[in-house]
Amino acid sequence: MDIEYPSYYDQFHCIASSCKDSCCRGWCIDVDKDSRERYDRVPGSFGEKLRATLKEEKGNYFFPLEENGDCPFLKKNGLCEMICELGEDALCEVCQSYPRMKRSYGNYAQYDLNASCEEAFRLILSWDGEIFRGREDTDVEEILSSEKERELIHLIAFRSALWEEIPYFSKDFNAFFLELYKFFLEAELLIYPNASAGKCKAGKVERLNSENVHLDGFSFLNEERFLEAINWQKKIKEKSLDFSKWRELFLEEVTKKGKKRFEYEFKNESNTVEKSEGNKEGRMNQSRLEEYFLKLPKEKQIDWEKAMPALCRYFLFRYTLLPLEEASLLPLFSLVYQSIEWIYTAYLLILNQYSVKDGNCYTGLIEGKEKKKEDKHFSCFFSEEPSILRIAVFFSKEIEHDEENIRQLLSYNPLSNICKKGV
Repeated sequence: MDIEYPSYYDQFHCIASSCKDSCCRGWCIDVDKDSRERYDRVPGSFGEKLRATLKEEKGNYFFPLEENGDCPFLKKNGLCEMICELGEDALCEVCQSYPRMKRSYGNYAQYDLNASCEEAFRLILSWDGEIFRGREDTDVEEILSSEKERELIHLIAFRSALWEEIPYFSKDFNAFFLELYKFFLEAELLIYPNASAGKCKAGKVERLNSENVHLDGFSFLNEERFLEAINWQKKIKEKSLDFSKWRELFLEEVTKKGKKRFEYEFKNESNTVEKSEGNKEGRMNQSRLEEYFLKLPKEKQIDWEKAMPALCRYFLFRYTLLPLEEASLLPLFSLVYQSIEWIYTAYLLILNQYSVKDGNCYTGLIEGKEKKKEDKHFSCFFSEEPSILRIAVFFSKEIEHDEENIRQLLSYNPLSNICKKGV
């Protein structure tokens, strides 16, 4: 079997008690059959604790969380009691593998790390895009049809070509995704010529991309897009109170409730929040996001400009095989764009709402008045300065580990309105 993995894959090692966002909190631990049988044979008091803690439901075994959300084997010093007592090999399959993951298709497989692990994401942020390739012996390999094999080869070739172009994309958010989208459109016509691009058939996509109809003026971050973003956020299955707080902040910024604050901050009639007809949601235009970005300290702007290509590579690599399931490249673009859009808007809104008070404690400031800490504090920041790392890890934990949430990211079609106009 042919395998691919990012250069950071082998660099990862768990930082154990030094990890603030421990994977031993917040997630119920599923126990595989082999591990359960091993735990039945563990002697002594620790063996008794294992068996007393292990629960069964409909033939599935798991370790339930404590009332505070911790794994029952997480010690106060941040170490795993099971590793301390029995060694790392005693861990169940889920704990041994995380944050590592594998996806396979026919005789091809990918190895990667989950961005929901803070140490893994530190490596992802510094990734230059280098991919290692090799061979892996397996007992059984699925034989692909010639058509599926062609599709896989073209898909990997597309990703390789895109990899070479990403370093040269604009650093501006809108321009970056405009360039990326054009790349996807061209590849869509080559790899999936008969696929429908939402309501645009291939012929219309081709006209948009090649016949005097240019996308240069197309805006991804516009008022309508924010209304769409609100709608898909409403459908997200929440796992933490932090996501509820983020959604509340987002809605506050783009609805009528935020009008006075925007007028205070920008004092510009063209930048006021308007209430859309027949819609309780208000609107935020593109220029306001630009204002937010420019208000960030210069080092924060540079941090984002460095992070955007790394985030793009991460999502592109992790979901390389998704077009094979969807029979189109455009759902992959939708997932990449909407994921990074979420992280970007969170980065802008949260950093512009938070200021340093009392050392490392971050609380919201609105119109110069300090908000109560409990109203605006995000526990996922661990009293640190809000950062791309913390926001992206938070996003990954909330969204990427739930298939229903992932499905919500696959349907955005930037060309839908253009097509409605008969282009």
